[in-house]
This record gives sequence, C-alpha cells and structure tokens, in this order.
Amino acid sequence: MINNSALFEVELRQGLIQLGLILDEAQILQTLNFAHEFLRWNQVHNLSAIESEELFLSTHLLDSLSVVRPLKDAVISGLLPKEPLIADLGAGGGFPSILLAIALPTVQFVLLESIRKKAAFLMQVTGRLNLSNVTVEVQRVEDYSAKKPHSVDATISRAFTELTKFVAYSGPLLRPNGLVFAMKSQKVIEELKSLSNGWEVIDNTELKIPNLEAYRCLLTIAAVR
Repeated sequence: MINNSALFEVELRQGLIQLGLILDEAQILQTLNFAHEFLRWNQVHNLSAIESEELFLSTHLLDSLSVVRPLKDAVISGLLPKEPLIADLGAGGGFPSILLAIALPTVQFVLLESIRKKAAFLMQVTGRLNLSNVTVEVQRVEDYSAKKPHSVDATISRAFTELTKFVAYSGPLLRPNGLVFAMKSQKVIEELKSLSNGWEVIDNTELKIPNLEAYRCLLTIAAVR
C-alpha cells in the first residue's frame, strides 16, 4: 500500500518525463496499481528488501522502465521482430517484465519464476492488471527450455544471475538471431571478462535512472555468427 498516493503519482510522472517516456493514462494507472499491489504483498511475503517508497520508485519501477526505449529501438532497427516474444529469466517480483508489459503492449512476455510465492504474485498482478501479453511459468529456466527450446526472440534479466550463467541459460531458449538483454550495474566490467567467445556485445546502453546515483546499463548480446 502506498502511503502518499498523490505524491507517488507526481514523482512517477516526473520520472517518466526524465526517461523520455510517454505512457497513456491507462498505462500510468496500471503502473500505479502494480505499485500498490507489490507493496501490499511485500509486507507479508517479503518480495523485496526495499521498503522505502522513494527507493522502490527509483530502484524498481523507473529502473525497469528505463529499458523501454532500448527495446523499442531494437524493434525499429530490425534486431527484434515487430511483435517479439521475450522471456524474463527469474522474473522475481516482476522487474523488469511487468513494467515492460505495461509500456510495450505489442510485446509478448513469458515470465519464468520457480519460487512459488513470487510466481503467485506474478499471476495475481497479471490478472489484476489485465495484461494479456504476459504468461507466467512456475518452473526452472532449464526445464522450460527443455520443453520449449528455441522458442523466444530474446531473454532479459535484471538480477537473475551473473552474466556468464545468464547467457548460458539463454542459449537453449533463443531462436536463430535471438538476443540477450542484460541489465547490469558497475560490476559489468568484471563480468564481461568471462563472457564466452561464442557471444558478443553488440550494444552497451548506459541507463540514467531518475533519483538513482548508481551506474546502470543494458547490454545487448548476440551469438557470434
């Protein structure tokens, strides 16, 4: 539950302006409803250690929304198809995928989460927000990829695992020419040193998150052709 809904909404709208994003009123309402629902569940189920509404807004909501424009650019440039299917590996509390599904209604998302309390939240909030472009799968990534190999156009993750493992998990899921989108922090320099020779970083976009001083970037990674 948000303590000061009016202030939270004002700060959300300001953050969207700073990110250069335009959401319609229905999308803003969905985002606010998601925030209410997450914070309500978090009091009972401990989905995140962050309890401050200000930190939640910057570290979770705006951080997730910061990759909307790079994903749109990937579609415009032809790196992704017009209506891609993207898998969020270890979707957790829905960051970034639920926010991306709100902002990008033509993109389909499959959320892979093996921890049942988190998956239960994802199912609940997906239904509550009427997100027809989201499917939640309660299973481990490797089990899903064994059942549906090469079934997605891209994978994305914010805090699932370190880069080498994320790419390794992504490989069996990706269609030919599929992409890996890795949201990373300052440690990315060290992680890139261990990236397999079979993969290459084709883009590294620095993300400027409103009211967040920490370094953030989005790596776009593809298999070496």
